[in-house]
Amino acid sequence: MAAIEAPATALEQFLIATLYDGSQVGAAVEQLRQAGLGDKVDSWLSTGENLPVTADELGKALSDSVGRIAALTGLGADEVAQKIAAVLPPAVDAVSPNGELVS
Repeated sequence: MAAIEAPATALEQFLIATLYDGSQVGAAVEQLRQAGLGDKVDSWLSTGENLPVTADELGKALSDSVGRIAALTGLGADEVAQKIAAVLPPAVDAVSPNGELVS
């Protein structure tokens, strides 16, 4: 499992907390799988290298969450999606030792 440093900014912490509170990681993973991102999600859950996800892919898959975060922060949806794309793969990797989500 790859190590993850604490998010560097308050915005990154907010993004993670807004998308899932620890108990919602499984739901987020399933939502991404249903959106056709299963290969990328599986790479985050595995012990190998994490495949990147684009802001566009996440914007489509998590449009409700992205829109909510954008409204709460005053940022544009594109910027929020870029932030999520940067922090989500290592965050999911960090909470899935040996390929299993820790709740």
